[in-house]
Amino acid sequence: MRLPLVLAVAFKLTFTFAQSGDFPFGKISYKELGMKIYPADSNAQAVVLNEYGYAEINENQKLVFVYHTRIKVLKSEGVAQADFKFPLYKNGIDEEIWRSLDASTFNEENGSIKESKFDSRNFFMEKTAKNVNLAKFALPNVKVGSIIEVKYVTESPFFFNFHSWEFQDDIPKLHSEYQCKIPANWIYNISLVGFYKLSKSESVVKQDCYQIQDVSVKAPCLLTRYAMDNIPAFRKEQYMTAKKNFLSSVQFELLEFQRFDGSKVKYAEEWKDVDKKLLQEESFGLQIKKARNIMENIILPMVSSEKDSVKKAQLIYDYIKHSFLWNGNYGKFTELGMKQLLEQKKGNVADLNLMLLGALQAADLDADPVLISTRDNGLPVKIHPQRNSFNYVVVRMKAGGQQFLLDATDSFLPFGVLPIRCLNDQGRLINRSKSGWIDLKAAQKQKKTISMDLKLLDGIFKGNLVIQSVGYEGQKQRKEIGTDQNIGNYKSKFAKKLNAEVSNFQIENREDLTKPLVERMEIQIPGFESMNAETFYLNPYLIDRYASNPFKSAERHFPVDLGAPIETNYYISIELPESITVVESPPNASYALPNGGGKCFVAVTTQGNKITLTSVISLAKSIYSADEYHSLREFFSRVVQQEQAQFVFKKVKKD
Repeated sequence: MRLPLVLAVAFKLTFTFAQSGDFPFGKISYKELGMKIYPADSNAQAVVLNEYGYAEINENQKLVFVYHTRIKVLKSEGVAQADFKFPLYKNGIDEEIWRSLDASTFNEENGSIKESKFDSRNFFMEKTAKNVNLAKFALPNVKVGSIIEVKYVTESPFFFNFHSWEFQDDIPKLHSEYQCKIPANWIYNISLVGFYKLSKSESVVKQDCYQIQDVSVKAPCLLTRYAMDNIPAFRKEQYMTAKKNFLSSVQFELLEFQRFDGSKVKYAEEWKDVDKKLLQEESFGLQIKKARNIMENIILPMVSSEKDSVKKAQLIYDYIKHSFLWNGNYGKFTELGMKQLLEQKKGNVADLNLMLLGALQAADLDADPVLISTRDNGLPVKIHPQRNSFNYVVVRMKAGGQQFLLDATDSFLPFGVLPIRCLNDQGRLINRSKSGWIDLKAAQKQKKTISMDLKLLDGIFKGNLVIQSVGYEGQKQRKEIGTDQNIGNYKSKFAKKLNAEVSNFQIENREDLTKPLVERMEIQIPGFESMNAETFYLNPYLIDRYASNPFKSAERHFPVDLGAPIETNYYISIELPESITVVESPPNASYALPNGGGKCFVAVTTQGNKITLTSVISLAKSIYSADEYHSLREFFSRVVQQEQAQFVFKKVKKD
């Protein structure tokens, strides 16, 4: 029987495939050892000189993976490249195993190359989770100038976990190559992720290349070769989601396995199948049913007199949020279950949010679970169901013609507002009849308004400061303020940051999450350095000014993801005595981002002895594309320059 080759490959098949093979271990040149910097990136702490990987499914139906790398250490920070670790998975009696390891450090000493071989006694296996062991080892005698070389082989029974390949890493690479041999029995979806192009993409179908023991039938294989050259280091930048969303890599996902007898095992499910399984899962759907039963007697008396569905949901949300604590663990499945949660009062995300869901359903409200992938976990897979791409669950409730997304893990969040960690593209609504994708958009801004009314008296600016924090800013400030016992400590830190004397400090709406958090205080800021000073200065942006541009890189290949729109407003008035005049003020300004993406507006007015500054910095979007990056970077360059400007005051000379 000849099996059909049905592999979902995103690259053009060519029939000139020539496997170049691995590079020889230990063939180090004096030129490599004498390398002092990597010219394309003088800041690189180390550089991968060569990297090779090979994966195949062998005649024993095991997935064999070969990895070989050679790294040059350029700076002291690069010595950390000598520490290697990677996971080995197991499931019952099935487990990934270690087959071989060669590792050495090469240094130039007295004009010759000295090899320091890895001692196998320095190899450790650490159990980090129920089904995961972490293999760890470190190479000897590594210093600036060393070359590290490692080659190992592993074997795995888990075909669904066909090794992906990351071309890009935290250090640059001169060359990275990955070759695979995949029999036609295993049908994978293969995709290229990232922004850098392959220097080689070769694929060839080889007939009769695969045969398992005791079976005479042979199958064709797909042989592939992917390579990339001169790969820059991946550097974490501000306002980005998970690193794995952007690393240049080749990813594999098992869709189907076809046995030699013609029978098939499908791994790619339809969402209706996933929904059904999840709703029957002991740590998911069955816990929702238990939560309904547990909460019915608690919730119904609490909300029986409330006719408005939204207000009823708010009462339930507040009850769950203040009755149970989050233990800090994510998860789409419960750790404790509803019965233990009721006893212990503390659980993971799924424990709390599925209890909330059951309570809402017990009150006959329209509520369903939503699976999401947090910002640090990567984007969810949408092409076909993949439960492993989700690591969190929240609740969607519909009432009064509106949709609300709820998360009971944060007592500082108001009803209908998800934590910023959850605002990551879309979530998957789970329901037998209406499963689908829903947007995870910010329900509020990150907004702060700063108002100061100052008067210069005896060389000191005295007056009132009011800070209003709205939306996610309010949540952040409430967390920072914390408990009643912490207010004194918070006030001291704030005064130090402000470099001012603070008195009559008051906080409004700390408990009412529907209103802005308001901080009121009296402040005193030194003006004159001495009473004899002729000229002195005041930067009006005393709080939360941009000291530097958050966007450092000249280029950016991935979006800028703020999580939620940002708005900062300053309203400042300064009353001066007749003996003082203003000789210089921050300049008026008005500029905007393209397509309504944001604006900066600054206006300074003088009326008699009173100066007023109004400043508005608004970023209207949560996400800016890579094409918008240059405009955004230039926008912040101007904002930083604007916020460095000062008022310059001078004493009026008497005639």
